[in-house]
Amino acid sequence: MGNYEPLIRICQRINCPESYLRLVINDLEVLGVNELVSYGNVEFIGVRLLGKGQNSFVFKCRVGDEYYACKVRRPDASRPSLSREGEYLRLANSVAVGPRLINYMGNVIVMELINGVSLQQYLEVASPVKLRGVIKDLLWQCRRLDIIGLAHNELSRPQDHVMVVNDKAYIIDFESASLNKRVSNVSQLLNALIMGRGQFQDRVRSMIGAHVNPEELRLSIREYKARRDDESFLRLLELLGLK
Repeated sequence: MGNYEPLIRICQRINCPESYLRLVINDLEVLGVNELVSYGNVEFIGVRLLGKGQNSFVFKCRVGDEYYACKVRRPDASRPSLSREGEYLRLANSVAVGPRLINYMGNVIVMELINGVSLQQYLEVASPVKLRGVIKDLLWQCRRLDIIGLAHNELSRPQDHVMVVNDKAYIIDFESASLNKRVSNVSQLLNALIMGRGQFQDRVRSMIGAHVNPEELRLSIREYKARRDDESFLRLLELLGLK
């Protein structure tokens, strides 16, 4: 049995059912996870985590000599399994989007550890040139997701769902993803980054979009959402000066 002490400590504090702990530990062992590590920017009842959502805890974990991120289904999760999320992450990986999936079972997903900063933190230190490169890359990632009909569904809050490592952006957390060819990841991201109101959007606009006519951009976003083709996408990039 591996060293899963951080999870056991959490379970002792929140009174997890024994059956839940057995299931999770079984999945961890089958996936070859040797250790869960108390590490990360999120603190939960004395344990450090990489992240915590309504349905999962995200631990730094070790498989052999390598470190990864382990998403573990919470005992009070509304979702009975993480399998669908694992499959959607595999699908995103097929078009070079998201942290690299290592493996998954019903209660655990093992994936690449993204040791970076949130898009909001990156925005505070990035030069306009670097930020433009990151946003262009992000839009292309969204375009590739649109092509395969995989909706992330949380890109209205890119501050929480985009990490940046060495000026490379990663779309993370496919927990709410769905197969839906009518949803546009590109439109959702642009509406959140540029069309919305707030200090975050003001800073993005001042660094990449000060010259953009808002009404023209709004119409082009609407056109892309309706057509979802390369021509309307490249038109958006052109308007933003990112082509």
